[in-house]
Amino acid sequence: MKKNIVVIVLALFAIIGTANAQFLRFGVKGGLTSSNVKFDKTTFGTNQFIAEQGNSKFGMQFGFFGRIQLLGLFIQPELLFSHSQSEAKLTDVTASKVYNETQKFNKVDIPVLVGWKLGPARIGLGPVATIMLNEKDGLKDKLSNLANQTTKSNFKNATFGYQVGVGLDILKKIAIDVKYEGNLSKLGSGITLNNSSYKFDQRNSQWIFSLGIFF
Repeated sequence: MKKNIVVIVLALFAIIGTANAQFLRFGVKGGLTSSNVKFDKTTFGTNQFIAEQGNSKFGMQFGFFGRIQLLGLFIQPELLFSHSQSEAKLTDVTASKVYNETQKFNKVDIPVLVGWKLGPARIGLGPVATIMLNEKDGLKDKLSNLANQTTKSNFKNATFGYQVGVGLDILKKIAIDVKYEGNLSKLGSGITLNNSSYKFDQRNSQWIFSLGIFF
């Protein structure tokens, strides 16, 4: 699946590349993200531990983008490396202690926005595919340590979502964007503690603030 997604994006860039250069532009972009992994409060063992959603945390992303524009419409595919973080709260009921653990994710994000351009302003929406490169789950590690049992996070290798946002082009050289990213599939399905599976729907949403520079 990972190879198929990358091939599709490269093909899209190739198709765009056949367009008249007057309508085609490429650039680099980077920015900050504020993300949160949402899940319902969950108990482990015989109610010894309770996990629940924590606060949002800042991450970052950087990569390349292209834009093809025809009249007032535009298509903007992007290929971005993304590092995001989120917080999870783990309560040790027996010891009456609360731990704030960080979940870290390194991913490749591939959004394709379609929208309208009115002068320097833009509004767009479209799908985004995410390929998980690696993760470090502080919730899993802390739970494993406290329970003294083998623990596994059940995150998916690839997920799909959507983005919607607004942007502003300055001097035809700089692109500023503010986007919200929601999910159409689960980031994960829970945690396996020893041989017991605890199912909960983990979904990742984030706000994205980025700055792009055209070549």
